[in-house]
Amino acid sequence: MDQASVHSIYDSYINALPSTKSDRIVSEANRYTLTNSDGYLRRVIPRPGLELVESSYSLQENRVMNLQSQAAMVELSFCLEGSGEFVVSGSQHEFLPGSCSLQLMNDFHAHFMYRADVPHRSVGIGISVEQFNDWVAESDVGAAYSFQGLLGNQAYRLFRMPLQPNMARMLQQLNDFSSSHLKLRRLHTEGKILEIVSSALDTFLFEREENRPRTQLSRSDREKIHNARDILLENMESPPSLIELARMAQLNEYKLKIGFKEEFGTSVFAYLRERRLEKALGLLREGNLNVSEVALIVGFSNFSHFSEAFRKQYGLNPSEVKRGRFC
Repeated sequence: MDQASVHSIYDSYINALPSTKSDRIVSEANRYTLTNSDGYLRRVIPRPGLELVESSYSLQENRVMNLQSQAAMVELSFCLEGSGEFVVSGSQHEFLPGSCSLQLMNDFHAHFMYRADVPHRSVGIGISVEQFNDWVAESDVGAAYSFQGLLGNQAYRLFRMPLQPNMARMLQQLNDFSSSHLKLRRLHTEGKILEIVSSALDTFLFEREENRPRTQLSRSDREKIHNARDILLENMESPPSLIELARMAQLNEYKLKIGFKEEFGTSVFAYLRERRLEKALGLLREGNLNVSEVALIVGFSNFSHFSEAFRKQYGLNPSEVKRGRFC
């Protein structure tokens, strides 16, 4: 799973399109015109392991595209206009205009079915597995949200939600910079890509609930959510991933995420972090273990992440509590 994987997958996709590379190419982007179509595709690689593909076209005939790859990547995909179907490793889905999706794939095969004379507009941001894992590792629950933690043994996994207004504005701003200075254009594009990625991952993985409506929970749902809370606390040192927790509690992921926040006022893993730190505080005040031992007992494999989270919650370093400075 290297940085080149994301680019090789897009290579295969573009090679399957009825495309001809345009003569008008600048060093930071490739623009492709599509044969038997009205439209184009633009490809930008601001850094190794990160790629942007913008497409806008209408095919003149129905078309099925096949893609197979042993590579792995994460993709944020924004469907702005169009219709059709795609099947990835046996999992069938539709293109949904006005939607945003987070997709994880590894050693997969895909079929894309496009309809004639249907305008199609989309933006895709490909992220290497190495880069994705580096970003989510900043959280003390990074292992649950790592590429392997989210995908497991599957070849493909998709999360999808409606495209939020703030995200739509960011997409529009990708092309709102008209400087003639090449490096400044590159800087603008990369900055906007990173802004989009950070906002989308925050929403998909860390459960920022802006603009999401409250859900209706039945008594049975609430009981299952409380059961999920108990499962978390019983497995604090090695918690299940979100998909595993939902399965164990007999809920779908969406209802677990939204319902948990309604019941307990915070996200699943923010709740877990608070309980871990409460347990850590108690162990430190007892004074029988050193700080590193406490961090491991409550499920933090990274000592610096533990210290940072502890300091954020209690305003003191763990070592200061160990020395008796906590009231």
